[in-house]
Amino acid sequence: MSGLLFFPHLHPVLAGEDLPAGVHLLDPGLGPEDAASRLRPDALPLGGEELTAFLREFDRLRREVKNPKDLALLGGTADGHFFAETSFAAREELEDALDPSRVAGRRARSAQLALCLAYMVEESLGELAGAGELDARFRKAMAESLGLEADDDAEELAHVLDEAGALPQPAALIAEFAPSWRRTLPAFWAVAPAGAGLFVADADIADTWRDAGIAFAPASEADLAVWFPDGAPDVALEAVRETGWRLLGRTRPDPEAPWLDVPRPVVVAKH
Repeated sequence: MSGLLFFPHLHPVLAGEDLPAGVHLLDPGLGPEDAASRLRPDALPLGGEELTAFLREFDRLRREVKNPKDLALLGGTADGHFFAETSFAAREELEDALDPSRVAGRRARSAQLALCLAYMVEESLGELAGAGELDARFRKAMAESLGLEADDDAEELAHVLDEAGALPQPAALIAEFAPSWRRTLPAFWAVAPAGAGLFVADADIADTWRDAGIAFAPASEADLAVWFPDGAPDVALEAVRETGWRLLGRTRPDPEAPWLDVPRPVVVAKH
């Protein structure tokens, strides 16, 4: 595949209007297979009943977690192992030591599961935003930080909050609690088809990379024609071909993540 995948989000509720025509969302195995805006890699290691069994437990945890910050924490992994610091993780590490050939397979499964969990967290944030829950919880946290109690006069509370500053828009609240792009990128790099590039509309991510010395340049007309056969979006685009470990801000390749050594096209919208 020589096209572009939207990054860092996987779910359309977070990609929103930033998803241009011709750019796909990476589907780790959870989205509708017939959705034109999504791309599901052919070689996903988990599918069917095996994937369902893993995700059933994740979904249970997701439904139990009410705090958006805790939802974001669910997207983390430790050392490529889910259920870190549990007997399950200890058993995985022992079996890896006895049979090193298992490591590549485990890492592939772990990357897919990490993206599946990020997808479900994003989906949950979208549901909370749609129900007004993120707005309500942000107000509650803001009131607590100002030393206000829940039983204070509602009108006074609203006035103080308004004086303290306008509430962020739902999209900004979602972005605040979404899984970190730094956590998502290694799994994204591992699961994305060979040759696929990244499309990034988030100005903060692009600025982080520029500040780290990533040398973006205006995208060429030839590349734009390949990436956007029906016409490029009406925004200035810059591009670079870069490795995953460099985008993560590392100074050398990571021997534990050799897939990050493979360079991919990275296209950013210049705001």
